[in-house]
Amino acid sequence: MNVKNIQNIAKIYGEQSKMSKFSKGQSSTSAQQPDEVILSSQAQEFSQILRTAKGLSDVREDKVKELSEQIAKGEYKVDSRELAERIIAYSKNERLY
Repeated sequence: MNVKNIQNIAKIYGEQSKMSKFSKGQSSTSAQQPDEVILSSQAQEFSQILRTAKGLSDVREDKVKELSEQIAKGEYKVDSRELAERIIAYSKNERLY
């Protein structure tokens, strides 16, 4: 190994040592000051609406009751044309309702 290589290695080691001291200084400063997140009033309102929506039932009780009564009375009829249109639209990722 020649002298130039030793000098280069020493130089690299010195630079690396300075960088590690610098990064250690940054981490100790950040440990003293915790991160903080502040939400806008719009974000807070949206969060509240989202929590309310998640609490709602996915079942439309009025619709279930209406259909149950029609079935019980024998009055429930399926429009085959409308059903076929919805199946086709669904297969094409379209929405008719």
